[in-house]
Amino acid sequence: MSFLKKLFGRRDDEDDEEGVDAPITLDAERRKVQLLRLEQALDALATEMRAEQSMDNPGWRARVNEYSRLAGVAMTQRQAPLARDTLLDLVFEVRPVFSGAIPDGMERLGPLQDEVMAAADDLQRLLPGERG
Repeated sequence: MSFLKKLFGRRDDEDDEEGVDAPITLDAERRKVQLLRLEQALDALATEMRAEQSMDNPGWRARVNEYSRLAGVAMTQRQAPLARDTLLDLVFEVRPVFSGAIPDGMERLGPLQDEVMAAADDLQRLLPGERG
C-alpha cells in the first residue's frame, strides 16, 4: 500500500479516508532531460534489435515497433506541457525485451534493456521538491 501512496503522491501521514492527494508540481526541466534519456534509450534498443534479428518474426517486429512508438511518445511529451499522469502512462507501458535470462548471442541487448528500464524507473519517482 505504501508503494501506491508514493506513486500517486499521497503522504503516509494522511488519513486514507480523506482521499486528499498531495499536490505535485513537476520539475519540467529535469523531467524533459529524463524523457530525452528514455527516448534515446528506446531508440538505441530498437535500432540494435533491428540489427540483431530478422524482422520476419512478427513478435520481434511488434516489440521493435512498440519501442519506436514509445520513443515517439517520450519525444512528444518532452515537447508538450508535462503532466504526472501522462508520464506514468508512458513508463507503465515500457517493459523489458526479455523477462528472464538474455538468450545466448543477444547479450549486447542486455545493457540497452537495462538503460531503458532504469530511465523508465527514474521517471516514476517523484523528484525532490515536486511534492507540495
